[in-house]
Amino acid sequence: MTDAEIRREIRRRKNKQALKRRLIVLGLVAIIAIVGGALLGNRIGANKYDSEVAIKTSVAEDTPFINEALAQVGNKGGKKFWKWFGFGSHQEWCACFVSWCEDTQNYISEGIAPSFAMVKDGANWFKDRDQWMDPGSTPAANDLIFFDWEGDGELDHVGIVTAVVEDKVYTVEGNSSDRCRQKRYHLSDSVIAGYGRIKI
Repeated sequence: MTDAEIRREIRRRKNKQALKRRLIVLGLVAIIAIVGGALLGNRIGANKYDSEVAIKTSVAEDTPFINEALAQVGNKGGKKFWKWFGFGSHQEWCACFVSWCEDTQNYISEGIAPSFAMVKDGANWFKDRDQWMDPGSTPAANDLIFFDWEGDGELDHVGIVTAVVEDKVYTVEGNSSDRCRQKRYHLSDSVIAGYGRIKI
């Protein structure tokens, strides 16, 4: 092999190694960017949720019932609520959450509100006592709000009304994506099936 050929071979190998190093660096940069973007996205999402919670809390009525419910925001899995109700394993727990909050205020023992694990049982309790308000009504803080997600006449979910501001109703709900969360709806939202008026 001539000197010129040796020099060309050395250059080729150096170029190949340099290219390999560049590809490794680019790969690491891409991984860092993806992971960093995901973490940033999660943080932004969390900040947005925290901000929304702060806004909603600021318009919540100041009552012991609502304050107890708001104190549970962030709970994941609802074990303290479905276990309190008597279940031995994870259940759909929106009604258990509402009942637990009612119990902290002695609403159940005083006959002010129902203890229920099935959403329709809670609604029927209010209907049987003429304390039911149809959709389109304007609820008050402390009322229960019932939902029919599919519009098929079957009640699917229940929460607690924390405030009504203009055309919006604010709520705190258990088992919202398996968490206790604050939510907001337009009073005309078709998913609202009605309200149970808690008379204190």
